[in-house]
Amino acid sequence: MFMRNGLVPDAPFTLNGTNISECSSYVYLGREVNMMNDLAPELCRRKRAAWGAFKNIEGVVKKTKNIRLRAHLFDTAVLPALTYASETWTLRKQDEHAVSVIQRALERTMLGIFLYTQVQKGIRSSELRQRTKIRDAVDYAKKSKIRWAGHVMRYSDDRWTRAVTDWIPRDIKRTPGRPPTRWSDFFTKALNERNVEPRVPEARTIHWTTLTTGTNGDVAGARSRKSMINGTTGDTGDAAGYLSTHPGDFGMSTQFCFPSDLGLVNVKQ
Repeated sequence: MFMRNGLVPDAPFTLNGTNISECSSYVYLGREVNMMNDLAPELCRRKRAAWGAFKNIEGVVKKTKNIRLRAHLFDTAVLPALTYASETWTLRKQDEHAVSVIQRALERTMLGIFLYTQVQKGIRSSELRQRTKIRDAVDYAKKSKIRWAGHVMRYSDDRWTRAVTDWIPRDIKRTPGRPPTRWSDFFTKALNERNVEPRVPEARTIHWTTLTTGTNGDVAGARSRKSMINGTTGDTGDAAGYLSTHPGDFGMSTQFCFPSDLGLVNVKQ
């Protein structure tokens, strides 16, 4: 089976004299993909997977009084199922809202609170989050996406992962009107909002030096050194200290990445 977009003529596709059937979507490596780049069908699959994973631990999370244990079980069993393959997601506002709705329903089930009860008593979703102490699914998905983008932008070989990211179709223009959201728009918007000048990926090389103390080889910390565009080398300092001083980057509640050092600059517009 194969898929085609609007740029491919509507003609039969044959291989060794055999007609290949056409489909509108299919599941590849556990994720449903389609030419419309519509994430809604995949979010429906993630919803079913998350509830399936939750059913496996439901008895434990409802009986335990240990809040940390309950949150740990959810974050390790349910959250990965809900955000599987989120590195490749092109999240829109409605998609983020859909993910949040799924997670809030799971939270209410953990606490034994019905939606009607929540509305009747005026319990805010933020109050439920304070009770459950679980990680936010949207933030988790964005973290995964940024972490994966950092790996892709540092690839120096000719693998498809990097090639399709930088590729611009020849003699093809985007359709008029508001264009569909692209995978890279999230990074472009975040960098522009903070007036961060993008870096060229080829000019960025990270060398990690492990600093040890004593003779037992215990790791005391890690510092990164990166080559600048002008050829000099600068010390970025302790990674944890850097992250803790830049809260709120990329529109998330907790800081987790290098906002200006990802090298996400070679994504063509």
